Amino acid sequence: MAILFLAVLILAVAVVFSAQNSIPVTLSFIRWQFSASLAIVVFLAMLTGMLVMGLCWMGVGFKKKLKKKPKSQDAALSGGTGSLTKENKTL
Repeated sequence: MAILFLAVLILAVAVVFSAQNSIPVTLSFIRWQFSASLAIVVFLAMLTGMLVMGLCWMGVGFKKKLKKKPKSQDAALSGGTGSLTKENKTL
């Protein structure tokens, strides 16, 4: 129920923001021009920022994953032989 309330609240804020920022703006870059409402431009800028941050976090996670050294099979096997030896002696 709390998630539904939060979603409705975010939707209401987005609708009010869009209604108050419906002024058309023109963005220019070299020879390229783009005209849209201010709300759409702000939304696209926010979406682009989220995408860039997501890619950065993926890069950080990938870098951490590469730094972890996998355990060698010998070390993993030698740790379990002590209990097997004790069990073998009891039999």
